[in-house]
Amino acid sequence: LGQVRLLSEIIVPLVERIGEAWRNGELKVAHEHVASACIRTFLGQVSRPMAVHPGAPVLVSTTPTGQLHELGAILVAASATTRGWRVIYAGASLPSEEIVSVVRAHNARAVALSIVHPEGDPLLPTEIRRLRRLLPEGTQIVVGGRAAGAYQEVLSEVGATQVVSLTGLAEVLDALRRAR
Repeated sequence: LGQVRLLSEIIVPLVERIGEAWRNGELKVAHEHVASACIRTFLGQVSRPMAVHPGAPVLVSTTPTGQLHELGAILVAASATTRGWRVIYAGASLPSEEIVSVVRAHNARAVALSIVHPEGDPLLPTEIRRLRRLLPEGTQIVVGGRAAGAYQEVLSEVGATQVVSLTGLAEVLDALRRAR
């Protein structure tokens, strides 16, 4: 299949099906956690680049505070790697100040946030605004995930780019590369 098709045609639908089954009560939390751990391990192996150009742009991939579901951020990391980006995967539920410290330490061009669950976190808009305020000027925020649309207002306010697929992510990353 190749890495891009593997991610978009196999892994993404699998992750979506697991999430649906968990939400519908077809899977127990333990099942969802075991499946997520297996997928996380697999994606960790898949997303290792063979060689990264020294001048490759840097992307920090994470989930903001309160967002514990990390598979979307790991998928972003794997996908961005195939586009020639050097990816710093920063884990799940990272406060904005910590995201900014990783961005500064690696001179990252962009931050990718995965927002999956919950959809109605009243603290998340404040966290996203804080992130935008603290990030170095010119650092792009790219946001995706099942619950990202619930935060459309604040994402627009801070100038974040929302993506709804790995194809959309690839287009955004390619455009960011060309812009500099």
